[in-house]
Amino acid sequence: MKAIVTDNSSDARLLLKKVLEELEFEVQLAEDGGELLNTLTEETPDLCLIDWSLPGITGTELIRAMQRHPEWRDIPAILVADETLQDGIDSAIEAGASAHLAKPFEVERLKQVLDGIGL
Repeated sequence: MKAIVTDNSSDARLLLKKVLEELEFEVQLAEDGGELLNTLTEETPDLCLIDWSLPGITGTELIRAMQRHPEWRDIPAILVADETLQDGIDSAIEAGASAHLAKPFEVERLKQVLDGIGL
């Protein structure tokens, strides 16, 4: 399975990549929303993990953009955000996010979220 991790923090990207690779995902990294959208034009992953706070675009806006595109709307998108951003989490779920993963995350919680969306 393929996943794209989009986060403006290199530490968060690398940590998520490491954990997903341990779960047998092939992982690509994107620093921002533009890089994620460019990658989606080239290939369709099985999963996207999207940070709420990205340069130039929020995770919610990015999820909305994915929902507007017929080839991307069925890709599960997990919003990765601090629990204190409840309004952002709620708006991302309303926009089409499949789930939310709280930062800082625990590996077991990520596994639960993936199980919850059927991955």
